[in-house]
Amino acid sequence: MKFILILLALLGISACVSIDLPGVVSDSAKVAKETYRSVAGKKDEQEGVPSSTDSSESVSNTYIGQETQTPVEVKNLCVGEAAAKLFKASGKEVPYTITQNTISTVNNFVAATCRVKASKITQAPSPEKK
Repeated sequence: MKFILILLALLGISACVSIDLPGVVSDSAKVAKETYRSVAGKKDEQEGVPSSTDSSESVSNTYIGQETQTPVEVKNLCVGEAAAKLFKASGKEVPYTITQNTISTVNNFVAATCRVKASKITQAPSPEKK
């Protein structure tokens, strides 16, 4: 009889306790989505899927640094790899703009996520000859 009363008391107390971890689920979902997109992008690249050379094309990349690298180095290497992917997709070197460049920590390693977008080439007006 005591056992049943203790069990009911524990169930009643446990119903009153809740643990909130704000942002953990949304952050985990965001990281999973970015990881999936980076892997899916690599898969398309390996299969030789033709890509457009539209000037609005953008390429994202995730780079996980080594223990000896600083966050600045990791960010720069991420942008460098993204730019290389953009050049490969365009078939030539094109000017680009960095639209995203963030860092995070994954298992005590610094990881950078970046996105570069091809810029339109604009020419300066030529001077008029008289």
